[in-house]
Amino acid sequence: MTRVRRTEEVFDHLSQREYDELAGLVVEFSRRLTGMLAEHPSFAAPEGGAKPGDVDDERLRRAGYLRRVRAGQAAQALLAEVAAGCAAEDAVDAVWLGASLADLGESTGSTRQAARKRWPELGRIHRTRRWVSGHADDLVTVFRMVLDQAPGYTAPDRSAAPLDRAVRALDAALAETLRSRDSGSVLDPATARPVRWRRLADAVDQHLRAVVELAGASTPEAETALAAARGVLAHHDAVVAVTDG
Repeated sequence: MTRVRRTEEVFDHLSQREYDELAGLVVEFSRRLTGMLAEHPSFAAPEGGAKPGDVDDERLRRAGYLRRVRAGQAAQALLAEVAAGCAAEDAVDAVWLGASLADLGESTGSTRQAARKRWPELGRIHRTRRWVSGHADDLVTVFRMVLDQAPGYTAPDRSAAPLDRAVRALDAALAETLRSRDSGSVLDPATARPVRWRRLADAVDQHLRAVVELAGASTPEAETALAAARGVLAHHDAVVAVTDG
């Protein structure tokens, strides 16, 4: 296949050899994907019948390539859809690592407003990440306080087991928070994705919230711990609730 280098500025930093190597990989995968789709019954193309001058198996082969044309359009749409999904996932990870919408706009050659329109959920993630990273030590203190006072909690009828599970889940979340803090990296070694602030946010929004919703206090110390937890949740919810203008 003859490849003509496009003129998009995004490729200007690539040499012709580098461009051709990357384009070759895309061509190889696209051909494979198109062939797989062409075999699917839903991509059957209208058969135009015999044509003047047809010889040998020309009609049969023509029908096969018409299927590939139709399948190629679907392959193009699928590649674009998957690539957009990967870009959105990378944008989320970048924000959990502290990137702003302005950073994302600059990296895509657009603006903060364009990035916000393209990925509207990132404003909330950016606020959450900034809040948990700025209050990490205080959050650990509140987690420990709530866990230390667990013997002083009461639960409504038939809620003792859910409360016990919630306390154990918060304890596990605290342990994971401390391991991540001391690991030397914000990335999950198994997935290479950023998890430190995401897990801390989940510890607040899911696990601490579950304890507060289920627990009553039988001692002044337990009430103090739950009051501190309610204050954390109120602050968290106020930060998350801000709308992007």
